[in-house]
Amino acid sequence: MKLALKELFYSKKKYLLIEAVIVLLMFMVLFLSGLAEGLGLAVRSGIQTIPAEYFLVSDTAENLITVSNLESAVLEQAEALTDGKAAPLDIQRMYLEKENSDEKLDITYFAIPAGSFLEPEVFEGSGFSGSTDGNQIILDDNFQAEGVSVGDIVRDSSTDMEFEVAGFAKDQMYGHTSVGFITTESYTKLRQELNPNYEPAYHAIVVQGSAPDNIQIEGTEVVSKADIIENLPGYTAEQSTIQMIIWVLVIASAAILGVFYYIITLQKEKQFGVMKAIGLGMGKISAVVCSQVCFVACVGACVANLLTFGMAAVLPQTMPFYLDGMFACIVTVSFILISLASSLLSVGRIAHIDPIQSIGGAE
Repeated sequence: MKLALKELFYSKKKYLLIEAVIVLLMFMVLFLSGLAEGLGLAVRSGIQTIPAEYFLVSDTAENLITVSNLESAVLEQAEALTDGKAAPLDIQRMYLEKENSDEKLDITYFAIPAGSFLEPEVFEGSGFSGSTDGNQIILDDNFQAEGVSVGDIVRDSSTDMEFEVAGFAKDQMYGHTSVGFITTESYTKLRQELNPNYEPAYHAIVVQGSAPDNIQIEGTEVVSKADIIENLPGYTAEQSTIQMIIWVLVIASAAILGVFYYIITLQKEKQFGVMKAIGLGMGKISAVVCSQVCFVACVGACVANLLTFGMAAVLPQTMPFYLDGMFACIVTVSFILISLASSLLSVGRIAHIDPIQSIGGAE
């Protein structure tokens, strides 16, 4: 390692250029991973944060929660079979308008019973428990960036039905839109404004506890939260595409480092020939090359992580970016290991160097 570091510092300009390329490539990889996770959360976080693992949906819905349709009688049966650990959920995409403003804001209503386990934890405001007067709504914190505050009045753009903002909750998104939690009663009023013949029905019934094998209701099936998320429109295709791009970039970045070192190896064939001629074994030479690659890869990956996490701290709240520490570690370790594997190309080249030819002894 000492010999490896000596060479790195001796030819520091050359290796700093390589390091700069590695930092930029790794920064791009980590930025894409943060963007992928952010986009994923923008689709699923409203469902993911629900404190339950199972959903009761129509057996013909193919795990698509918004296609499911359950009657009130199904809710009564589910509550009886789960000792009350069941709550209905309705999802509806609409538009909100701020008071004294015609600007329309995208929103997805999550209609839930007030005071149920589905009510999100608010970091500002009192939630539905604060008051029982009028219609209330709990908004995702992205609405704060739109100038909405606790106590403000917002109205549904289709019905002009007004809601008082009862609080804000973090990370509540569905299908790339912010979620607004309203009570089941308010949702029924809203739907009856649109259709006077509307009869209460539910997209899903959320069930708490372990796998509810005892729930056997005709026309329904119990689906895990993971399956519900996997079947959210566009989620799987979007995530698999971005994940594939990320891992292709990880492999390409590590391969580029290996190519750099292979070119350097070709330039230093005489040096390696001299090292062999004075009795330095392949094990020691291989250790020098691998140590250099490991050092460059580690430093580049660490700098890229610092830059990416630093940038994440100052990005606007509305940008769908979330850098998962565990995934960043996996990507970083994978990059270092692939870089070490690519350095074997240089080691293989060094193994075939004839020391006599390298120093001109063959003449």
